[in-house]
Amino acid sequence: AAFSIFVVEICLSLLCTKGYLKFFFWLDFIATISLYFEISFFLESFENTGMGMGLNEFALARAGRAAKVGARAGRLLRLIRLLKIFKFATWTLKRVIKGNTQNQSKDDLEKDLTFSMSIIGRRMTESITKKVILAVVLMLIVFSATSVDLIPDARQMQLDSIGMYPNSTILRESFFESHDNIVAFSDGDEYDYLDGARLDALRDVEILTLVSDADEDVTASFDVSQDTATQAILSIIITAFVSILLASMGLLFSRDAYQLVIHPIEKMKHTVQQLSENPLLHLERVKNNRGNDSSETDVLEQAITKMAALLQVGFGSAGAEIIAKNLSDMGELNPMIPGVRVNAIFGFADIRNFTFATEGLQQDVMIFVNKIAAITHRHVVNSGGHPNKNIGDAFLLVWKLKGGKNGTKSSGDLQKDLYDSALAACQRVIRDIQHAGNLASFLDDDGGGNISTAWASSLKSYNVAIGVGLHKGWAIEGAIGSKVKIDASYLSPHVNMASRLEAATKQYRVPLLMSEAFFTGLSGHVQSTCRRVDRVMFKGSTDPIQIYHVPGASDWSNNPVSNHSELVAMTSWDEDTENDYRGLIRDAQSKIDSDNEISHRDLYDGLMNAYLDKDWTMCKIYSHLWIKKWPGDRIVVALIEELSRHNFICPDDWQCHKLTEK
Repeated sequence: AAFSIFVVEICLSLLCTKGYLKFFFWLDFIATISLYFEISFFLESFENTGMGMGLNEFALARAGRAAKVGARAGRLLRLIRLLKIFKFATWTLKRVIKGNTQNQSKDDLEKDLTFSMSIIGRRMTESITKKVILAVVLMLIVFSATSVDLIPDARQMQLDSIGMYPNSTILRESFFESHDNIVAFSDGDEYDYLDGARLDALRDVEILTLVSDADEDVTASFDVSQDTATQAILSIIITAFVSILLASMGLLFSRDAYQLVIHPIEKMKHTVQQLSENPLLHLERVKNNRGNDSSETDVLEQAITKMAALLQVGFGSAGAEIIAKNLSDMGELNPMIPGVRVNAIFGFADIRNFTFATEGLQQDVMIFVNKIAAITHRHVVNSGGHPNKNIGDAFLLVWKLKGGKNGTKSSGDLQKDLYDSALAACQRVIRDIQHAGNLASFLDDDGGGNISTAWASSLKSYNVAIGVGLHKGWAIEGAIGSKVKIDASYLSPHVNMASRLEAATKQYRVPLLMSEAFFTGLSGHVQSTCRRVDRVMFKGSTDPIQIYHVPGASDWSNNPVSNHSELVAMTSWDEDTENDYRGLIRDAQSKIDSDNEISHRDLYDGLMNAYLDKDWTMCKIYSHLWIKKWPGDRIVVALIEELSRHNFICPDDWQCHKLTEK
């Protein structure tokens, strides 16, 4: 019956258990087959083979012994598995009863069961079970193979025959001929045979004395020194085998624990240490090659990597110290760490006419903003900078300069490449956004078809544009807020200066303006492509600064501004002025007519110097000639409009152009 049950259980396991056709299938198969040798009708077939009684009993004894070893090992292994199944079944039943008691739904119960079952525990249990089973089987096989007991013993049987037939000479001669290790034989008070010298040389443990069951006076002593030596060697082998087996099992168990638990924990600890040393480190994603069969340590490792990436995205470079401090400190969470003084390049970018776009796009405004953010952030990161704040329609961008922390001297003046990269990145952002055209085409690939019907015609004429201000200075980098909510950012008047420069781009009708502090950090060949725009004093400031611009194709455009004819008439001069500045006008006109870019730049510098030196009549002449040649230059147009407010006569107390918008 047991044999049949085991066969049925193997068949059902093959049908119902995923991955069964591996180790445990062969284990169950061998254990079931081993039972076959203990079935009575099979053993009876041996007794009908016609062998002699003594030989038959001896062969059956050895066969039965081998069968018992296999059956004992098989039953032990099956018992281990059955105990495991019984334990799991008991646990499941308790969970079901608990679920019914608490009126849990079936779905909740299944989720609870799934959550409670540890994948790593199952793997470790299966691995340890396999190794224990293999160890037990090896021990049973080795112990059976190294046993020297032979039952029944032929010497005892022959001695019993002599006791039954004491006068049989044939039995005695056969006994002595069969055994050459007899050292003493007696059938009464005296020894019939005694090898005294050999007997004296043997130890007690090397002498085997047998007594006839038929006649206790019949005794024989044997020299079993070879058997004793063999048994000693086998004992040493068994001891060595057990020691090696235990050591191997210990190493294998340690390896399983290391691979499944310790190594993943060490990797997670190493990840945290890396982040504490370099919070902006790009971590390699943990690959999930097991699908839904991922262990808990795999899930934790993936979660740590994702959370680290979220921290980096959420805090940015300004929050690097916050992340490092809290990961390296095992105390309580403290996001409010002291700020750090840094020197950096600050960029402030703002989307033009954002309120208008928001009202028209409604919920789709997120697509609009995020697409602009993707373009901006990509170019900033590629240039060595870091996006810091996303403030609806504006973005704060930061390029950290080496040195300069905690008030030390900055090496920023020597970092020409970073200045050049920051300017180039902002130019690429402006170019990519301008090339998108109107809003409908900009959102064409991202759900732009959801534009409100009432706003569709207006938004199609809305051209996507962005303004950027660049400035260099110091700031305090750190956490702003409370333990409830913080933002990692920068506090400094220099950050505000970048914002004010961006606001000034609207007044000067250009997409980018930079401060003199930033301009001086540029390399010489990049500086040669820039031009002065004005000397201004922002609201709340006491010191005027010069601002610069990188001219684009629109600055040299022949497409006149809407009030071009009015500006030309406004900058015309009378005959007296013609006579006073005849040579200057002739020289300026020759530079205008020249194809030499250096001549054009000299003329523009003369225009700007005349403006700043308060010679506004000369500035007026230069401006007139300039806008006739390049009627689309918005910088000069803005300058003419500013001068016209003073009727081209410089006030005595004029120092600079005052910007009051911000």
